Amino acid sequence: MTFIKRAALLGTVVALASGCASMTNMKDSVTSSETFRNPLACAAAGALIAGGVGAVENRNVMAVGAIAGGLLGYWACNQYEKPLPDADGDGIADKTDACADTPKGAAVSPNGCPIDGDTDTDGVADSRDKCAATPAGAKVDENGCMPTADGDADGVPDINDLCPNTAAGAIVLPNGCEMDSDGDGIPDSRDRCANTPAGVKAGGDGCAVDSDNDGISDILDRCSDTKPGARVDASGCDAAVAPAAPATTDAGGKASTADKAAVAPLEVPTTAGETLVLKGVNFESASAKLKTSSLAVLDGVAAQIKSSGVKIEVAGYTDASGSPTVNRALSQRRAEMVMAYLVAKGVPAANLVAKGYGSDKPIADNGTAAGKAQNRRVELLVTEAGK
Repeated sequence: MTFIKRAALLGTVVALASGCASMTNMKDSVTSSETFRNPLACAAAGALIAGGVGAVENRNVMAVGAIAGGLLGYWACNQYEKPLPDADGDGIADKTDACADTPKGAAVSPNGCPIDGDTDTDGVADSRDKCAATPAGAKVDENGCMPTADGDADGVPDINDLCPNTAAGAIVLPNGCEMDSDGDGIPDSRDRCANTPAGVKAGGDGCAVDSDNDGISDILDRCSDTKPGARVDASGCDAAVAPAAPATTDAGGKASTADKAAVAPLEVPTTAGETLVLKGVNFESASAKLKTSSLAVLDGVAAQIKSSGVKIEVAGYTDASGSPTVNRALSQRRAEMVMAYLVAKGVPAANLVAKGYGSDKPIADNGTAAGKAQNRRVELLVTEAGK
């Protein structure tokens, strides 16, 4: 019976020693016990068990066993290595980690530093590259991103700025260039006439060109080659010499009856959807240049539009002679010229729009000269009543 007890207790000591030893290799095991990590606890357990084994013999053996068991337990627990701090979680202890702030998930070398590539070949390692798809050859900053310098302080980075020398305070488009509201080629910051009608040639100040410098812009000037210093009338002609009115039609023949007839004052409608044919408003042959006789009619029309505040579509039409493409382009230019004249007389450009319809919507027979003359016209369509 004594032999059996000795064998059982000896097996217990062996199990204890094996358990403590195995704990040294289970640093991260969820089954490990904090008891086995405390050297004093292990020493006490070893002393009790080994002393119990010795007690089978006698007290002397028990004392020796307790001492030996305590020392064995203390030694076994001390073999357990506690994990060292690893702030960046890269598997390299902080005390040997040369790069203690390695990004999470980055592959590292034995010294704890990233094993970096440079995917976009911009000279900045991938671990530090915040713009990992930079175009080849692009200049980058320390973060691997293209610089966002804005030399003219217009809010558009130089790399995207098509106009890198914009004047301070100018309003710019996404491409860094200034706005040109009326599309005359002069930016708003330098445009003294920001509502120049489409198609009107503008000077450096954004206003309609005055070729002969007589104070009358070309869109209103019936005599665009007046001598310097000459006194001119409202049509831009020498006040001492009355200009001869052209007497040709679009076909190049004699003036039509419609051109010669006295024109009654026109009344501009004020209800949306109503139209008015501008009788008496005529142009040079195959041209968008207004005849002098048209100006008085347009002056009266301009005054009425300003007074009523209506919004108008200026519609140009031609007869059916010639190419439809040419006719449409000619009708567009004529509509734009009438619009330009009205704007020059004070009608807000925002209240007008010009459209050319060519030979569409004839109002008379294109088979006769009289019918063609009626079809060559400009109409006003009220698109919105005045407020």
